[in-house]
Amino acid sequence: MPLIGQRLAPRAVFANASGSWPLRRIVAVAVLAPLLFVLLIAVAGGWAPGAPLGWTVLVALMALAAAATLASYLPRPGAGRKLEIGCTPCAAVAALSVVGAGAVLSTAPYDVSTAVLATVVVGFGLTQRLTNPSTCVAPVPRQ
Repeated sequence: MPLIGQRLAPRAVFANASGSWPLRRIVAVAVLAPLLFVLLIAVAGGWAPGAPLGWTVLVALMALAAAATLASYLPRPGAGRKLEIGCTPCAAVAALSVVGAGAVLSTAPYDVSTAVLATVVVGFGLTQRLTNPSTCVAPVPRQ
């Protein structure tokens, strides 16, 4: 955590941003996004041919953001099999935002405004994962 008033370089702020992601995370997003899209459609009551196009697009964006959120927990190459959970207890909130978005979406199937709210929920989780460093800074030894 930076000290109050200390500014971080943009690269340090977005330590988990997709530009620095290894191939395994990108592949995970490509695999998880369609699966999450189908799961979110099922949670919302199943596929309906008459569903508004805006709702379907929002659910697709939500699935993509949820896949990116979950993929951000995968370890980087050389880090072993330990998931990159993060340092703070609120690092788990990002993963829970995926579940929360599904819960919000299920409350009013095919409603565009509810899909917007669910997209904001999962967007919050993704933003939290991308703006928080994935590892803690080692403490400076006392002298």
